[in-house]
Amino acid sequence: MKQVEGSYAESSFFAYVVYDIVKVGIYLTDIIDVGCVERGQAIMRNWGWIGVLAVMLVLVSGCGGPKADATIFIMTSSSVPPEMTQALQDDLNKTFENKFTVQVVASPLYSIEKLFVEYAAGENSVMIIPEEDAKRMAPQGGHVPMDKYFDAKTYREGVYEGSVYEGKNERKGTFLFSLPAEQLPGLNKHGIKEKELSVTIPSRTPDEARSVEIIKALAAEK
Repeated sequence: MKQVEGSYAESSFFAYVVYDIVKVGIYLTDIIDVGCVERGQAIMRNWGWIGVLAVMLVLVSGCGGPKADATIFIMTSSSVPPEMTQALQDDLNKTFENKFTVQVVASPLYSIEKLFVEYAAGENSVMIIPEEDAKRMAPQGGHVPMDKYFDAKTYREGVYEGSVYEGKNERKGTFLFSLPAEQLPGLNKHGIKEKELSVTIPSRTPDEARSVEIIKALAAEK
């Protein structure tokens, strides 16, 4: 019993140290970007420790630097070579030239913890992740349903049960939550065609319309 209590005390101490470091880091960024500070504080309040990790990720990446208008986050069961993500990014920026900019970021390894952080941070316009994880996040209200944007019959594998939140109201049902990556020409031509890889719009996307535009470009749909 004492061992359990000791472990709890040690973990609690470490947690508070991490929290203080993050808190100090957030306020230091005040001289760079006040908006970043407010986002960081909001994330920590609303998402607990996942939020703390999200803020740490933001601090490491740099709050004050120039950002693209939209971000595509990719995490696969293996890894995506940098040349693939760069080619995809260049292609999309050419497609949306003079409209908005796109950044493509790929995780160097698979980590469910990092995936949770990415969902909590609310910075991604599109997420390309393993189908299993997409289905895991659906009941939590993690995705924007895409039934009104794409034909569910064409992308049957992306139709499954989940929850959609409209304000504080939860609506459960079966929706088109993702498009299989292997069916999207815009990904396939750059070598991204891994089976059981899902293209989703996270529910906390900064701009739903922009997210849809990006996926339509990947699907070669107008």
